[in-house]
Amino acid sequence: MSDPAPPTLAERLEQRVAARPVPPRTSRLAEIIAARGTLRRLRDTGYSSAQLAAWLEECDVPVRAGTLRAYLARIDRVERALAAESPEAPPSDREILGACRQGFIRDAARSRLSASRALRTHRAPGSAGAAPTAFAPLASSLTHNPHRDL
Repeated sequence: MSDPAPPTLAERLEQRVAARPVPPRTSRLAEIIAARGTLRRLRDTGYSSAQLAAWLEECDVPVRAGTLRAYLARIDRVERALAAESPEAPPSDREILGACRQGFIRDAARSRLSASRALRTHRAPGSAGAAPTAFAPLASSLTHNPHRDL
């Protein structure tokens, strides 16, 4: 009797997929927005961002404490702004997510702009309108040596 051929890589992958269906993809920010009420309540009762981040990691939402703090602060600001725009209906999770992402894009653009301005305006000391250092007048240290005995 001959042994059956071992399963190919494709067959093994198909078996794995059949055993473990793929969960729907969601971003961490979207999951935090969905749980914002509970996270806000826990934060207000005294739990630290580090504790909340550890619990989120146990729930398969890995996030650092500082990132969680920043996300919650942005979510609070966006939720207040959206509620002020249309006070008759609370903002949906999708609206909050879209506004948060727009804020992140806007902040990144501002950061790049200020960095490029800083690079363009940075000049070497004494170089504003002066000749390049290769053609600068001879330094006085060439004609005067304080350590030389005269």
